[in-house]
Amino acid sequence: MRRLIPFGAALGLFAAGCATVSDAPPSAAARTLPPAYLHVAQMQPRPAAAVARLPAAKAATDIVQVVAAEPAKADAAPKGDKELAKPDAPPAIAPVRVRPAYAELETLPIDLPTVIRLVNENSPTIGIARARVREAQTRLQSAELQWLPNLSAGVAYTRFDGQTQNQAGSVFGVSRGNLFAGGGPALSLDLADAVYRPLVERRVTAAEQFRSRATALTAELDAVSAYLDLVQAHALFEINADTVAKADGMLTAAKNAREAKLDRTAGDVQRAQTEVLFRQTERADLDARVGVASARLGRLLLLRPNVRLVPADAVVAPVTLVDPTTGLDGLLALAVANRPDLAANREAIAAAWARVRRQENGPLLPKVTVTNQVGAFGGGVNGDLGNFSSRNALNVQIYWELKNLGFGNRADAAERRAQTDQARFQLAEAQARAVAEVVEATQVAAAKYESLDLAERAVKEAIELYRITKEGVFNVVDAKNLFDALRPLQAIQALNQARQSYLNAVVEFNRAQYRLLTATGAPLAPAR
Repeated sequence: MRRLIPFGAALGLFAAGCATVSDAPPSAAARTLPPAYLHVAQMQPRPAAAVARLPAAKAATDIVQVVAAEPAKADAAPKGDKELAKPDAPPAIAPVRVRPAYAELETLPIDLPTVIRLVNENSPTIGIARARVREAQTRLQSAELQWLPNLSAGVAYTRFDGQTQNQAGSVFGVSRGNLFAGGGPALSLDLADAVYRPLVERRVTAAEQFRSRATALTAELDAVSAYLDLVQAHALFEINADTVAKADGMLTAAKNAREAKLDRTAGDVQRAQTEVLFRQTERADLDARVGVASARLGRLLLLRPNVRLVPADAVVAPVTLVDPTTGLDGLLALAVANRPDLAANREAIAAAWARVRRQENGPLLPKVTVTNQVGAFGGGVNGDLGNFSSRNALNVQIYWELKNLGFGNRADAAERRAQTDQARFQLAEAQARAVAEVVEATQVAAAKYESLDLAERAVKEAIELYRITKEGVFNVVDAKNLFDALRPLQAIQALNQARQSYLNAVVEFNRAQYRLLTATGAPLAPAR
């Protein structure tokens, strides 16, 4: 029978086990292989005879070490294990695993205001939208300057040799030349374009401005979502670090209990070791997730590729951006009135209607051509250029035009009406999409709001469970004063799961808030 120890000694044993591995004194049972060797060793086949020769008190990592380093001998294996224990099997060689050089990046802290500022300054998508606005503004300026004539100046030389004919019909030979030096204004104006083109370009410019705002909102929302992914990944990494420390403490306690022959079951050490390895594997996966989130956010912000972004603020808390007392009808009305994409569609309809009016009224408005050339003109027979004097030539034309006897104008007007109908349908489609986005965002935000309280209560209960399990000796040592690692590990797992659940609830709630704010057309950053 196992010797019972006093109650105080059992309590001290558990307290020592709950400390981190680095705080515990080194012992043969507590030593483990480096992660790289352990990983390779676990991939090797385990001959049953080799395992059977090991002492029962050896730790799980020692078993792996012996099996990996010493192949079993054929004469020591049972009949059924001869194939697994061949004497000529080469020993396993564990390669030394070194962290790749490309994994070493410069750490750069970043916060949400900086993310929004950088995406507005660096985003190529926003830059393209703003360039389109400038292009539309230059077209508007060109349309408003149609009333101004063009100016030209230069020299014209003419030489003619050969037969010609005068007004009386006589044909005769001549050799002459002349030179004109001068210039003047020239104006060719379609009054229909002069009246309606500025109206069209003004509406098109306004539409591009609203599209630029909508593009900025979408880019900001993508950047905010990427930042929330980064915050979530780092928070999960921190939760995992705390869980690994707690699991290491339980592993040390289980080893100490086994050395003192106070372990309740033979698998306590293996159970605790499995939990530690599982959490360490999870930590590696979370480290990769942090790197992916950092790379995605860096791509959106056009940052240097050799930086690893980390949140400047480690606090993760719910953020309410939309007044929860506002009803759905109020949010929908706000979205219809404020969303820039809907305003852009309305401006596109106005521009299309101005084009219809231009085609309908175009035949009623004349075209005007005015040229005035002023300069010096001189010439003579053969190559003689003389007798220069001033010259002024004015030409004015005003005329009306029916394209294809008027049928062409009617066809153009019908085409513009069809384009106006397309713009109206696009507005209806955009409004339906905006309403759906608002409704979807409100439903997600409401659901996440309810889950916040539940997840927070779960964390409180899990913390209390861990405290009772850690401090309440009656839950750690059973009635026979034997150490039980199962309940503390279950408490650690429950606390880890509750913290992750609460973190996910907070991050998704904040994401839903930003989506809802964007869906109503409210900017995430001050307008430029």
